[in-house]
Amino acid sequence: MEEFFKKYTEAFDALNSEAIANLYRLPCAISDADGTLTFTERSALIKKFALNCESMRNFSYQSAQFKIMQEQTLGQDKVAVTVAWRVNAGNSNIDFHTLYVCHFIDNKWFIFSANVYQGSF
Repeated sequence: MEEFFKKYTEAFDALNSEAIANLYRLPCAISDADGTLTFTERSALIKKFALNCESMRNFSYQSAQFKIMQEQTLGQDKVAVTVAWRVNAGNSNIDFHTLYVCHFIDNKWFIFSANVYQGSF
């Protein structure tokens, strides 16, 4: 999972909405500051991340760091992962946690659901 979240971080650091969306499977669900949303179409997921990337540019996003806090196997091809995030934005940091449920499909990991909540790095 470490390598998967390195790719995820790189996609966010590049503010590349398509690269971020490529790491999700469809259908998927995301619960974050935008509310609880479900996605069945790739174009809608790309649009969501394009808006997120624009917001990140506006608050001087520089980079993100992550720590995997916990992994729980949910079966042969599924895992729940709690990740602590620190977003570096200008002169401040934003810390939060995300609980991901990831699915292993065609020898690759994809995010099926992401639930963002308060937490420290």
